[in-house]
Amino acid sequence: NAGFSCPLGADETRLGGGAPSLALDPKALELVPRCDSLALDDDDEDELCLVTDTDFTRYPFVNMIRGSGPYIALHRGELAVLHIPGDLLAWNGFEDLMDDIALCWLLGMKIVIVAGCRLQVDDRKNEGQKRANAHIRVTDDDTLRVLEEEAGFVRFEIERQLNRCLRLHGGSDVSSTPNALNGNVMSGNFFSSKPFGVIDGVDYQNTGRPKHLNVKRVVDIVQNGDIVLLTPVGIGPTGEGMNVNSESLAAFVAASLCANKVVYCSNDGMILRDGNKQKRVQNFRVKDSLALLRHFELEVHENYFLSLGKKTEEIDPKAVAMLLKIGWATRALRDGVERAHIISPTRGALIEELFTAKEGTGTCISHDNYESIHPDDDSGDKEMSNRDYREEFVAALTESREPEWPKSIPVDYP
Repeated sequence: NAGFSCPLGADETRLGGGAPSLALDPKALELVPRCDSLALDDDDEDELCLVTDTDFTRYPFVNMIRGSGPYIALHRGELAVLHIPGDLLAWNGFEDLMDDIALCWLLGMKIVIVAGCRLQVDDRKNEGQKRANAHIRVTDDDTLRVLEEEAGFVRFEIERQLNRCLRLHGGSDVSSTPNALNGNVMSGNFFSSKPFGVIDGVDYQNTGRPKHLNVKRVVDIVQNGDIVLLTPVGIGPTGEGMNVNSESLAAFVAASLCANKVVYCSNDGMILRDGNKQKRVQNFRVKDSLALLRHFELEVHENYFLSLGKKTEEIDPKAVAMLLKIGWATRALRDGVERAHIISPTRGALIEELFTAKEGTGTCISHDNYESIHPDDDSGDKEMSNRDYREEFVAALTESREPEWPKSIPVDYP
């Protein structure tokens, strides 16, 4: 081995010269058996057993890692789209959420983040900005300027915090460790948008919906081991800025990428409970979700326009926010995403939701039975099954063309 020098050479020389290099005296060391390797009576254990399982080797996280192993293997290589609302940036657990996302990346998941900034814009506008249909902003030129500024702030804060977490997990500096994972946060405008125009007599001005995602470019980035970050500022048909609802953007991006998961983070703290059984509802299917949305007169149309009935005016605004996330999650599922999760990202909830069996902290919506590891579409709600979507997606990337979904989005309001 030319050019290789054994680092023990100097120590061997010192040993030969009579200068011991050990911190322990070999004459004082004894070799004794472990407790778990002896068939001893109770009377003998106290004398001969110096190392016990109870004291040193029964670590509580061993069983946790063993139980999470199948999920770590399952999610390795899977693509997840995460939606982070702007109000989480002011939350004292935001750094922990960034650390959890970095850990998901370290475990082999491909991550796309869609960040919102509704709270920041509302604060800048002193909450006086007129809204139509309760949750769709009418975006004039002044509001668009505020949106662009706040979206830039949100993007920088997420990049800053997430890059720090990636470095802590060995994801940035390859100069000292050449074989270390090398991950970065890549932000940019990878989607185009289209204005809503006038709907039900309301001119939404610079408010629109997502129209097209540069799928090939985003896939290339995540395949390279980087994380993609998107903000709700889109580019319109003539190059103008466009305000796109971030929840709708997350659903659109997840469907366009044929993602395995879309995860909505929420700080509202709302859950579903069965009033008859007084039991929390954590997992349900698309059919149940559609029935729930119809009951509360909420619908996300195929053109990604949101309409709310009068029932939503009678319930807690936080409950409405939860229903909206269920609506957008259902839209993503109907357009080809495998599963959707709605979580309150506290105390490692993201890790617990994705990497534990039936013990997640959030709400999961899927096409399959919850016990099934590999979901198949048996809901009967879609024109194509998840398997059909995925086969078309793989074929499109193989042929270096853009996949043709979500299914053709109508230009006009239905």
